[in-house]
Amino acid sequence: MTLDEITSCFFEYALQQGQPYENFPLGTDAEEFGAPFIEISTSGEAAIVVRDRGEECMRRETNSPKVLAQWVFEMFNRR
Repeated sequence: MTLDEITSCFFEYALQQGQPYENFPLGTDAEEFGAPFIEISTSGEAAIVVRDRGEECMRRETNSPKVLAQWVFEMFNRR
């Protein structure tokens, strides 16, 4: 899985939900102050990870770029 696959699925999913985005809201750089980021392993699994002050406080992993894209969308569009 690549970041390009994830972002493509994200934009497609956001459009289907009627909320198109211009930019993908997450990157792959870890920030130690609670900002979520995407982590892609060499095995192709990807995760949304959140670290706060060096401690991991959230991780959601999947092998599907579509599932990960949906999780990212839901994270930024909670009702």
